[in-house]
Amino acid sequence: MKLTTINIQGNIFTSEILEKIRQDDISFQKPQDFGLKPNEQVRDEINNAWSILNTHWQIFKQKRSSFSQIDKGISETRKYWIVPFLNLLGYEVTLSNAEIVNGKSYAISHRASNKDDFPIHIVGSEQSMDKRAESGPRLSPHSLIQEYINSTEHIYGFVTNGNYFRVLRDATRLSRLSYLEFNLEQMMEEGHYAEFAIFYRLIHASRINDKKEDGKDSFLEYYHNEALASGSRIRERLSVAVENSILTLANGLLSQQENIGLRNAFEEGTLSAKEYYLHILRSVYRILFLLVIEERNLIYKERLTESEKKLKEIYYLYYSIQRLTYLVNKVIYIDPKKTDLWQSLMTTFRLFEDSQYGKELGINSLSSGLFKQNAIGKIDTTTLNNKDVLTVFKSLVTFENENKQTIRVNYADLDVEEFGSVYGGLLEFEPVVENGEFRFKRGDDRSSSGSHYTPEELVKPLISYSLDYIIANKIKEADPEKALLSITVCDVACGSGHILLSASRKIGFELARLRSNEDQPTPSILRSAIRDVIKNCIYGVDLNPLAVELCKVALWLEAHDPGEPLNFLDHHIKNGNAIVGLAHYDELQKGIASEAFKTLPGDEKSIVSALKKRNDADRKLQMSELFNLNSVDGDLIDIQKSLDKFNQMPEDTSEQIEKKGDVYRDLTNGKKWHRLKQLANLQVAQFFIPKTTENKEKLTTHSQYQTYLNSGNDILDNGESMAIAENKKFFHWFLEFPEVFQQGGFDCVLGNPPFLGGQKLSGNYGTDFLEYLKYTYKPIGAVDLVTYFFRRIFDVIKLNGFQSLISTNTIAQGSSREGGLDIICSSNGVINHAIRSMKWPGQAAVEVSLITIHKGEWKSPFILDNKSVERITAYLDDSEVLGKPMPLMSNKGKSFIGSYVLGMGFVLSPDKAEKLIKKDPRNKEVLFPYLNGDDLNSNPEQKPSRWVINFFDWDEEKAKTYPDCYEIIEKLVKPERQRWKKGNEGDEIVGTYALRKPLPQKWWIYGEKRPALYKAISELDQVMVLNRHAKHLLISIGKNNIVFSEATVLFALNTFSEFAILNSSIHEIWAWKNSSTMGAATLRYSASRAFETFPFPNKTCQLVEDLGLDLYKLRMELMFKYKIGLTDLQNIYHKRNLKSDSPYFDDIILLRELQKKTDWLIMETYAWEDIQLQHDFYAMEYLPENDRIRFTIHPQARREILRRLLLLNHQLYTEEASRNVKIKLNSKKINSKKKENNSPKLF
Repeated sequence: MKLTTINIQGNIFTSEILEKIRQDDISFQKPQDFGLKPNEQVRDEINNAWSILNTHWQIFKQKRSSFSQIDKGISETRKYWIVPFLNLLGYEVTLSNAEIVNGKSYAISHRASNKDDFPIHIVGSEQSMDKRAESGPRLSPHSLIQEYINSTEHIYGFVTNGNYFRVLRDATRLSRLSYLEFNLEQMMEEGHYAEFAIFYRLIHASRINDKKEDGKDSFLEYYHNEALASGSRIRERLSVAVENSILTLANGLLSQQENIGLRNAFEEGTLSAKEYYLHILRSVYRILFLLVIEERNLIYKERLTESEKKLKEIYYLYYSIQRLTYLVNKVIYIDPKKTDLWQSLMTTFRLFEDSQYGKELGINSLSSGLFKQNAIGKIDTTTLNNKDVLTVFKSLVTFENENKQTIRVNYADLDVEEFGSVYGGLLEFEPVVENGEFRFKRGDDRSSSGSHYTPEELVKPLISYSLDYIIANKIKEADPEKALLSITVCDVACGSGHILLSASRKIGFELARLRSNEDQPTPSILRSAIRDVIKNCIYGVDLNPLAVELCKVALWLEAHDPGEPLNFLDHHIKNGNAIVGLAHYDELQKGIASEAFKTLPGDEKSIVSALKKRNDADRKLQMSELFNLNSVDGDLIDIQKSLDKFNQMPEDTSEQIEKKGDVYRDLTNGKKWHRLKQLANLQVAQFFIPKTTENKEKLTTHSQYQTYLNSGNDILDNGESMAIAENKKFFHWFLEFPEVFQQGGFDCVLGNPPFLGGQKLSGNYGTDFLEYLKYTYKPIGAVDLVTYFFRRIFDVIKLNGFQSLISTNTIAQGSSREGGLDIICSSNGVINHAIRSMKWPGQAAVEVSLITIHKGEWKSPFILDNKSVERITAYLDDSEVLGKPMPLMSNKGKSFIGSYVLGMGFVLSPDKAEKLIKKDPRNKEVLFPYLNGDDLNSNPEQKPSRWVINFFDWDEEKAKTYPDCYEIIEKLVKPERQRWKKGNEGDEIVGTYALRKPLPQKWWIYGEKRPALYKAISELDQVMVLNRHAKHLLISIGKNNIVFSEATVLFALNTFSEFAILNSSIHEIWAWKNSSTMGAATLRYSASRAFETFPFPNKTCQLVEDLGLDLYKLRMELMFKYKIGLTDLQNIYHKRNLKSDSPYFDDIILLRELQKKTDWLIMETYAWEDIQLQHDFYAMEYLPENDRIRFTIHPQARREILRRLLLLNHQLYTEEASRNVKIKLNSKKINSKKKENNSPKLF
């Protein structure tokens, strides 16, 4: 049903939900839900209300004819129309006094006294709901209600002037300003009874709960949540449908007999699968774009002459995309073999491509970007049968709901950012055309780079704690409009443009308010403002060119004004690798780094060695000389001046857009731009060019680079650096956005950079990529990809700018923190807002942190996990900043990770091991029990569940002397270790192993043998061991004559005092602080950061030894008694509501008391008895919200203990360093004396 008098803004409700309400096909539409008797009909009540209201409307109309601009008809609108109207719907409407909330006055005219003073604001019919009265209240009627419900427990409110009636919802809980509007005047005048029935069924008083605190359980809120859920279901189904439509379109064109030229292009190699896919995608984007602006009535301007109205009618009847979508349901009238529908679609495309063609229907061409005449390649010269055309459109505009009903997608309802979730999945596909067939294979563009579509609930806080501050300051300037348009916002992994859309709306809304002097600007004013914001303020970068296309489409859709061409966006939304390239112009002075000449797989050592030696000599020779940038200073200044002129060019007509595009292409292809790009590329390319004899002349060293820079000579590397740059998509920020870096950088960078563990970086992007990152962002190692983004983004924001980003929660842990937030915080960066850890909404199984960083001094509040704190550290806590813990010599060589076997063929079942030993008793020499983390934490006996073959560090000949075991490894491990690396197309690169050296060459030996571990524990009676990835930190005791898996951490310690200390709350809180996590709930224990830095007490007493033994015995006893593992036992230990009748109750109380005694006694050994531990159940803020209660020490005690442990660590480290210096000095004296005593013997 097409809605005539109902206008949906934002995501408050959807037309699908309203249609379900109309058809009585949704919950809470039964008579009893309206307070009626079961035998009474809702339909009869609606009929009765409609009849009475028509009478009231006629009376009100007569009264309204006498209203003036002065009296506005306020009392008449209330008395004769709205109050009786709402009374009929069950509201007891009473006059209201102003209410003070948070120091602000809200003069809301009426309340529903039977609904806990539900707010209803009624103004006169001659008054706008969106404009402030010049001498009246501080807010417009709409803004009054919106701000009030945002500040109180009321979730909904009504505002009306009698002509229009709006339902508003708390906008703090919505992604954007939203409301539902009914045109009451049109409804009554034109007799839209069906839409009145929707109004009645949706707005009736029974839809609102009697108590405002119960608002989240109201029927109205149920419909809102159903609208959100149905939106998600639509998006899920549309994602599949869109994929099918693209496959149908691509294959339909390839198989159409007449399209021989298209097929020949593939055979001749003039068209690639990627190019074809881009053309297909753009064709679908065109359909999508036109569908949206048609359904939103944005093809023609609002006010039309009679002749223009006729042209509009002709367009919608004969040329519109809508017309084609309606034919989906009339297939029987269409000849499936003909091609007239395709020709019709191409004709419609041409209307928006060509001004001369479109003007016949009063259409100004869009003629840029998506609608450039060559945007879809040669597709507009092809033909396609009607059957395939209708199949494509059916996929795009209909879907099957959960009841197998066909539902039409209302593109007018669908938020632009939602297209990102629908179409974003297409970015993961790699297109392939083989044997005349187009298909997808899963690509590595976004899924393997850890990219995810960003839900709005994560975007909102990013903006609130960064861009909001910037806007607030800009509005205070002398020319606030100019100041707002000077803001620069970037997303460095922009994807579908969702985050940039939110930023555009935020700035655009404030700009529209300024221009209109209205709290709630009209849609046309808002669109115009957002268009200007996108033109001036918004920047984006993405590695995937298809993401760049989709981002532009989203921005164009958001800001489209009828009759306007599409903004030129090529200079603001760009394709490139945001973290590979130079950030600032002065980095050109760095020259060629010697780190670029490091032997990587495929390099020739002799070539690398010679180049590095030459480069080191170059740098040493010229160390005292500064590079002279004078030769290129003028180039950059000229480019900036040209860009200033370019940015002043108008964008009002398609011809102007086309001219702007030509000017920009000339600028970026010019000699000055090209030279700067060459120099920047030269620096970076040396990391990526293979160091081989073949490439010897293509590589550049430091002195050559300096000559190029200073002299202006031609660069003689055979174009290799430019080719590599094009392939790897180097991105030099100062050159790509000169106007921004002329001002020092961006005001604000928002984003959701990709997450990808450091171990996976070289596998996905290459070793050269990882080595480049380690050099560029040093000091840093192989950390999560997002950490490098944090560093680069901090480089490109200006002083007093913000970066507000989503990250994996490991950003504040271990090496990621050390290489990221630690460096940023020590470089004038201040974390002003953070959410430590939260689950990603939706399907992506990942825990994330939200972090906002300000560059420069911060004088406003710090907000951590939605609470005000004194500071936020790089650990994302509010502890005192005392530095980082240092490794202690006293702990060195005492902690180890177990063996990385690397090949499941090594691992055997106990039965298989037993058979091998029976077959040949010698096999027992290379067969061992194999303990993993699950055995430790899940098995009550903590026994190894499997065995393992172990050839230690033997050579192959010795391993062969155990033929039974050797043959197993040869059969099961060797093929896996010696597999070939795969290229981008999935084909094997014969001759290049996938695994690092020496894993393929020594395939019979473990990946990591850990000889130091087994030597250290061989002299002990027992060994302490823990599961490296576990929910709880629990150290156990095990035998030393087995093989430990890499999932365990071992300690070469032998006393129960040490066992007690490691199992104490003191060590536990230190470990959680200084290790990392998997998700938020699983501790990933770091031996180097949690054990080697842990300051053990100077000495312990026998009582600690005894308590440690008691703790070990009690745990083992309880696991045996209840037949549960260590994790399950600890889960019960932390159970807050453990009942006294529970079979575990007495034993768990005993275990808790023993833990308390252990903690207290260990505190005495530190001489910290002044700290009150206050063991009880507390929420651990770093754990997931649904599982963060633990029986542990008080948070204040935890903070103080961590502070003292860190100070003690620093003290011990200093003492050890001092002792080492003395030892070295004494060694030198001894050596010196020896030299003197022995020197005569030399002659």
